[in-house]
Amino acid sequence: MSQICVVTSGKGGAGKSTVTAGLGYALSRHSGRVLLIDADAGLRSLDLMLGVSGNTMYDMSDIFSGNCEPVRAIYPSPVFKNVFVLPAPLRLEEMCTPEEMRALCRSLAAYYDQVIIDCPAGLGPGFETAIAAADRALIVSTPDMVCARDAQILGHLLEERQMRSHLVINRLRPNKVMDGSMPDVDEIIDTAGIQLLGIIPEDEEVAVANANAKPLPAACNAAICFDNLAQRFMGKTVPLAKLEKM
Repeated sequence: MSQICVVTSGKGGAGKSTVTAGLGYALSRHSGRVLLIDADAGLRSLDLMLGVSGNTMYDMSDIFSGNCEPVRAIYPSPVFKNVFVLPAPLRLEEMCTPEEMRALCRSLAAYYDQVIIDCPAGLGPGFETAIAAADRALIVSTPDMVCARDAQILGHLLEERQMRSHLVINRLRPNKVMDGSMPDVDEIIDTAGIQLLGIIPEDEEVAVANANAKPLPAACNAAICFDNLAQRFMGKTVPLAKLEKM
């Protein structure tokens, strides 16, 4: 059975869906079939980012309403080999319960090497549902103190539930860190109080890839960092790149 990971953040705009998609694609190149579950009901985006939005007849709500079997609501990405997407419901009130999410993920985990759940931002019912089935969590923070403090709060909540979590710093601007105009990596880690797993630099190629449902160019900085993140996620030792090379 595959491990189940939830990608979450304390505030909106941190880039959870970008990290979910980027990590999912990188994992598919190292560990086989990857299922991405969009749990952000009403604000779903993974279907667009993975190029399946034009083909979606069913979503998660159809599984629990009895309109279809789970396999019919899961779509292979046409541009990301071995990546599959289960879209979130279009309306918030159609989201399943934590118990239903747990049962669904446990049943699907047997068919995939990795299951990644894209969590809605912040706390509340959506958060509770998204984390219900997870074995581990990635907490995404941008390099600012507000987001890092929110990550700290999430980290404490997950620790109380005995769920191990790691920090991903997203949209880091190395030049701004090196000239002292933005907090450095150690400040963000100390504020969040969570072990760092990876850093994804600000890279316009990410926005272009997301907008066009295309993979990142293999040689771009973000793609290299996502690949390193995926390897660390699987337990391999990969050193962090120096800021000036990121």
